[in-house]
Amino acid sequence: MDVRYPVARRQLFEAVKALSTSADNIQARLIDATDSLLAVTIDEFSTDPELTIKFARILDLIAVDRDDVAAIAVETAAYMSDADACLIAALVCDFLYEVA
Repeated sequence: MDVRYPVARRQLFEAVKALSTSADNIQARLIDATDSLLAVTIDEFSTDPELTIKFARILDLIAVDRDDVAAIAVETAAYMSDADACLIAALVCDFLYEVA
């Protein structure tokens, strides 16, 4: 059986682990998850427009500016409300479920 999106699945799983296995606040956990999220390219979902849109939404929420996505994501998450950070964490978990 062929596994769909193996790189994305692995990186999303790492992101979910970062979000769920730390006693840090949700913003710090989201910052930790960012490295794994940014290792996934949107092109990986080019055959599925719905997944492309959902992943693009996650990226837009963690880093609005495209110049230095990693730095912007860290800065954005650091000043994000708990509710906003939890929303993004939930989207990441839901996205892993869809990809897996």
